[in-house]
Amino acid sequence: MRIKRALTVGALLLMSTSVAACGSDDDKGKSSEKASAEAGKPGGEADAEETSGGLPSASDMASIEYFLNQSVGCLDLMTGRDYDNSSLAEREPAWGDSDMLKNPAWAIKERAVCKDKYDDIVTLVLTSDMKQFQTTMKEKGYSGILVGKDFAVDPDDGQTTQDLKTSGLVYLSCDPEFEIPSGYKQEPALVDGCLLTDHFPS
Repeated sequence: MRIKRALTVGALLLMSTSVAACGSDDDKGKSSEKASAEAGKPGGEADAEETSGGLPSASDMASIEYFLNQSVGCLDLMTGRDYDNSSLAEREPAWGDSDMLKNPAWAIKERAVCKDKYDDIVTLVLTSDMKQFQTTMKEKGYSGILVGKDFAVDPDDGQTTQDLKTSGLVYLSCDPEFEIPSGYKQEPALVDGCLLTDHFPS
């Protein structure tokens, strides 16, 4: 999935969700299983996955890599700079560029690239301020990227995008002509004219 130019600009408002205070015995059992699974995560981090209904969150690239490996794969991870300087970038350019890390307007902490299970590239972006990142996305006229609480993912393959529909990530669009079929979520984003949805176009 390539990021598409949006026709308008607006403001972003990250979806908020409530967390259930308690659950059934079955839920407690699942929590125990989840805790066991999280023990194997990089650095003991469990924040690349939220089961409370909120957006997925990650504190580092290893956590995003782990998160993607649960569904679409994330192999041969390398920094964005290394990828941009490799011969691979000529055949499959990744989203963004290394200069974004120097520009505080983007609020990007790290950018990396890996290969999914279909051998297509996926760009990973870890943000220091998701609102600022999305605001700049809007100001630059971009839209069409999958976002979590504090990271974004840009798959190059349409099937990979569809495989991420159940991951908890949402699709950011600032295109006024983007139509969402009935039955899909449509939440206001942080900028007027932008929205977040679980409808992922191919």
